[in-house]
Amino acid sequence: MVHQEGTVVILAIETATPVCSVALQLKSGRVTEKRIEGFGVHSERTFTFADELLERHQLGVDHLTAVLLSNGPGSYTGLRIGAAAVKGLLFDRDIPLYTLCSLTSLAIPFLKEKGIRVHSVIDARREHLYYRRSETDGNGTVMQSAPEIMELKIIEKEIKEQDIVTGTGWQRMNYREKGKIKWCGSEAISACNLIEAWNNPEWRTLFEEVDAGQFEPGYLSMHQVNNTHVK
Repeated sequence: MVHQEGTVVILAIETATPVCSVALQLKSGRVTEKRIEGFGVHSERTFTFADELLERHQLGVDHLTAVLLSNGPGSYTGLRIGAAAVKGLLFDRDIPLYTLCSLTSLAIPFLKEKGIRVHSVIDARREHLYYRRSETDGNGTVMQSAPEIMELKIIEKEIKEQDIVTGTGWQRMNYREKGKIKWCGSEAISACNLIEAWNNPEWRTLFEEVDAGQFEPGYLSMHQVNNTHVK
Protein backbone atom coordinates (compact mmCIF):
# COMPACT_ATOMS: atom_id res chain seq x y z
CA MET A 1 0.00 0.00 0.00
CA VAL A 2 1.30 3.47 -0.90
CA HIS A 3 0.91 6.08 1.83
CA GLN A 4 1.24 9.83 1.48
CA GLU A 5 3.46 11.98 3.67
CA GLY A 6 1.39 13.54 6.44
CA THR A 7 -0.94 10.55 6.89
CA VAL A 8 1.45 8.08 8.48
CA VAL A 9 3.53 7.55 11.60
CA ILE A 10 7.02 6.29 10.75
CA LEU A 11 9.86 5.24 13.04
CA ALA A 12 13.37 5.17 11.53
CA ILE A 13 16.57 3.74 13.03
CA GLU A 14 20.18 4.40 11.96
CA THR A 15 22.97 2.50 13.77
CA ALA A 16 25.49 1.59 11.04
CA THR A 17 28.19 4.02 12.25
CA PRO A 18 29.17 5.58 15.62
CA VAL A 19 26.06 7.75 15.18
CA CYS A 20 22.96 6.37 16.91
CA SER A 21 19.92 8.13 15.47
CA VAL A 22 16.21 7.41 15.86
CA ALA A 23 13.62 9.59 14.11
CA LEU A 24 9.83 9.70 14.25
CA GLN A 25 7.50 11.17 11.64
CA LEU A 26 4.11 12.17 13.00
CA LYS A 27 0.82 12.24 11.09
CA SER A 28 1.30 15.98 10.66
CA GLY A 29 4.43 15.25 8.64
CA ARG A 30 6.71 16.76 11.29
CA VAL A 31 9.87 14.76 11.98
CA THR A 32 11.63 14.69 15.33
CA GLU A 33 14.93 12.99 16.10
CA LYS A 34 17.04 11.82 19.02
CA ARG A 35 20.71 11.41 18.20
CA ILE A 36 24.05 10.75 19.86
CA GLU A 37 27.50 9.97 18.51
CA GLY A 38 30.08 7.77 20.20
CA PHE A 39 31.44 4.26 20.35
CA GLY A 40 29.41 1.85 22.45
CA VAL A 41 26.33 4.08 22.75
CA HIS A 42 23.97 2.04 20.58
CA SER A 43 23.16 -0.70 23.08
CA GLU A 44 21.91 1.80 25.66
CA ARG A 45 20.34 4.45 23.46
CA THR A 46 18.62 2.78 20.49
CA PHE A 47 15.75 1.27 22.49
CA THR A 48 15.60 4.26 24.83
CA PHE A 49 15.40 6.80 22.01
CA ALA A 50 12.55 4.91 20.33
CA ASP A 51 10.58 4.67 23.58
CA GLU A 52 11.18 8.33 24.44
CA LEU A 53 10.04 9.60 21.04
CA LEU A 54 6.86 7.55 21.12
CA GLU A 55 6.09 8.48 24.72
CA ARG A 56 6.73 12.18 24.09
CA HIS A 57 3.98 12.19 21.47
CA GLN A 58 1.67 9.86 23.42
CA LEU A 59 2.07 7.08 20.88
CA GLY A 60 2.64 3.36 21.14
CA VAL A 61 4.28 0.92 18.76
CA ASP A 62 0.85 -0.09 17.45
CA HIS A 63 0.36 3.46 16.14
CA LEU A 64 3.23 2.99 13.68
CA THR A 65 2.48 2.65 9.99
CA ALA A 66 5.95 1.28 9.25
CA VAL A 67 9.50 1.04 10.57
CA LEU A 68 12.54 1.99 8.48
CA LEU A 69 16.00 0.58 9.18
CA SER A 70 19.46 1.37 7.83
CA ASN A 71 20.70 -2.18 7.32
CA GLY A 72 24.38 -1.95 6.43
CA PRO A 73 27.09 -2.29 5.53
CA GLY A 74 28.77 -0.74 8.53
CA SER A 75 29.58 -1.45 12.15
CA TYR A 76 28.80 -5.08 12.94
CA THR A 77 27.82 -4.24 16.51
CA GLY A 78 25.73 -1.23 15.53
CA LEU A 79 23.87 -3.15 12.83
CA ARG A 80 23.23 -6.07 15.18
CA ILE A 81 21.77 -3.74 17.80
CA GLY A 82 19.58 -1.98 15.24
CA ALA A 83 18.28 -5.33 14.03
CA ALA A 84 17.57 -6.46 17.59
CA ALA A 85 15.70 -3.22 18.26
CA VAL A 86 13.30 -3.60 15.35
CA LYS A 87 12.78 -7.29 16.01
CA GLY A 88 11.82 -6.47 19.58
CA LEU A 89 9.54 -3.60 18.58
CA LEU A 90 7.76 -5.55 15.87
CA PHE A 91 7.52 -8.94 17.54
CA ASP A 92 4.04 -10.39 17.00
CA ARG A 93 2.88 -7.16 15.32
CA ASP A 94 1.63 -6.67 11.77
CA ILE A 95 3.74 -3.58 11.08
CA PRO A 96 5.90 -3.61 7.92
CA LEU A 97 9.67 -3.20 8.09
CA TYR A 98 11.54 -1.54 5.22
CA THR A 99 15.32 -1.59 5.00
CA LEU A 100 17.67 0.68 3.07
CA CYS A 101 21.38 0.28 2.37
CA SER A 102 23.27 2.45 4.87
CA LEU A 103 25.48 3.85 2.11
CA THR A 104 22.40 4.92 0.17
CA SER A 105 21.01 6.58 3.28
CA LEU A 106 24.18 8.67 3.57
CA ALA A 107 23.67 9.98 0.03
CA ILE A 108 19.99 10.94 0.39
CA PRO A 109 20.51 14.60 1.47
CA PHE A 110 22.46 15.26 -1.74
CA LEU A 111 20.48 13.38 -4.38
CA LYS A 112 17.92 16.09 -5.12
CA GLU A 113 20.47 17.81 -7.34
CA LYS A 114 20.74 15.97 -10.63
CA GLY A 115 24.08 15.04 -12.13
CA ILE A 116 26.10 15.30 -8.91
CA ARG A 117 28.14 12.24 -7.99
CA VAL A 118 27.92 11.29 -4.32
CA HIS A 119 30.50 8.94 -2.82
CA SER A 120 29.19 7.34 0.40
CA VAL A 121 31.81 5.81 2.68
CA ILE A 122 31.82 4.14 6.08
CA ASP A 123 35.01 3.33 7.92
CA ALA A 124 36.15 -0.29 7.71
CA ARG A 125 39.24 -1.99 9.02
CA ARG A 126 42.79 -1.51 7.75
CA GLU A 127 43.09 0.62 4.60
CA HIS A 128 39.52 0.06 3.45
CA LEU A 129 36.15 1.78 3.43
CA TYR A 130 32.66 0.53 2.68
CA TYR A 131 31.85 2.37 -0.53
CA ARG A 132 28.98 3.17 -2.87
CA ARG A 133 28.62 5.80 -5.61
CA SER A 134 25.22 7.39 -6.27
CA GLU A 135 23.94 9.90 -8.81
CA THR A 136 20.51 11.18 -9.84
CA ASP A 137 20.08 11.22 -13.61
CA GLY A 138 18.08 13.70 -15.69
CA ASN A 139 14.88 11.70 -15.18
CA GLY A 140 15.20 11.72 -11.40
CA THR A 141 16.29 8.09 -11.22
CA VAL A 142 19.00 7.24 -8.70
CA MET A 143 21.86 5.33 -10.31
CA GLN A 144 24.14 3.43 -7.92
CA SER A 145 27.18 1.21 -7.90
CA ALA A 146 27.09 -1.96 -5.82
CA PRO A 147 28.03 -1.58 -2.14
CA GLU A 148 31.50 -2.98 -1.54
CA ILE A 149 34.68 -2.85 0.50
CA MET A 150 37.31 -0.83 -1.33
CA GLU A 151 40.85 0.31 -0.68
CA LEU A 152 41.36 3.98 0.13
CA LYS A 153 43.71 4.52 -2.82
CA ILE A 154 41.16 3.13 -5.27
CA ILE A 155 38.35 5.28 -3.89
CA GLU A 156 40.60 8.32 -4.31
CA LYS A 157 40.77 7.59 -8.05
CA GLU A 158 36.96 7.53 -8.26
CA ILE A 159 36.56 11.05 -6.87
CA LYS A 160 36.42 13.97 -9.31
CA GLU A 161 36.16 17.73 -8.90
CA GLN A 162 32.72 18.94 -7.75
CA ASP A 163 31.84 15.49 -6.34
CA ILE A 164 30.48 15.00 -2.82
CA VAL A 165 32.02 12.60 -0.30
CA THR A 166 29.91 11.78 2.74
CA GLY A 167 30.23 9.46 5.71
CA THR A 168 33.05 8.30 7.97
CA GLY A 169 36.67 7.36 7.32
CA TRP A 170 37.31 9.63 4.33
CA GLN A 171 39.67 11.72 6.45
CA ARG A 172 42.25 8.97 5.93
CA MET A 173 42.30 9.53 2.17
CA ASN A 174 45.22 11.42 0.64
CA TYR A 175 43.40 13.43 -2.01
CA ARG A 176 45.23 16.40 -3.49
CA GLU A 177 42.21 18.38 -4.69
CA LYS A 178 40.26 18.33 -1.42
CA GLY A 179 39.39 22.00 -1.75
CA LYS A 180 37.33 21.35 -4.91
CA ILE A 181 35.22 18.60 -3.36
CA LYS A 182 32.43 18.81 -0.79
CA TRP A 183 33.27 16.67 2.24
CA CYS A 184 30.56 15.78 4.77
CA GLY A 185 31.22 13.86 7.97
CA SER A 186 29.03 12.37 10.65
CA GLU A 187 26.82 15.47 10.75
CA ALA A 188 25.09 14.13 7.61
CA ILE A 189 24.31 10.74 9.20
CA SER A 190 20.73 10.63 10.46
CA ALA A 191 17.65 8.43 10.61
CA CYS A 192 15.87 11.45 9.11
CA ASN A 193 17.51 10.51 5.79
CA LEU A 194 15.50 7.28 5.81
CA ILE A 195 12.25 9.17 6.28
CA GLU A 196 13.14 11.66 3.55
CA ALA A 197 13.83 8.80 1.14
CA TRP A 198 10.65 6.92 2.07
CA ASN A 199 8.53 10.03 1.46
CA ASN A 200 9.95 10.47 -2.04
CA PRO A 201 8.05 8.25 -4.53
CA GLU A 202 11.14 7.95 -6.75
CA TRP A 203 13.37 6.90 -3.87
CA ARG A 204 10.93 4.62 -2.06
CA THR A 205 11.75 1.89 -4.56
CA LEU A 206 15.26 1.79 -3.06
CA PHE A 207 13.81 0.17 0.07
CA GLU A 208 13.22 -3.54 0.54
CA GLU A 209 10.33 -4.84 2.62
CA VAL A 210 11.56 -7.66 4.85
CA ASP A 211 10.23 -10.03 7.49
CA ALA A 212 11.23 -8.51 10.84
CA GLY A 213 11.58 -11.92 12.42
CA GLN A 214 13.81 -13.42 9.74
CA PHE A 215 15.99 -10.72 8.23
CA GLU A 216 19.69 -10.16 8.88
CA PRO A 217 21.56 -6.89 8.25
CA GLY A 218 23.63 -6.48 5.10
CA TYR A 219 27.01 -7.24 6.59
CA LEU A 220 30.06 -6.95 4.36
CA SER A 221 33.16 -8.59 5.80
CA MET A 222 36.83 -8.63 4.91
CA HIS A 223 36.29 -12.24 3.82
CA GLN A 224 34.37 -10.80 0.86
CA VAL A 225 37.21 -8.52 -0.12
CA ASN A 226 38.23 -10.77 -3.02
CA ASN A 227 34.91 -9.90 -4.67
CA THR A 228 35.75 -6.18 -4.67
CA HIS A 229 38.35 -4.02 -6.40
CA VAL A 230 40.83 -4.70 -3.61
CA LYS A 231 44.00 -6.42 -4.79
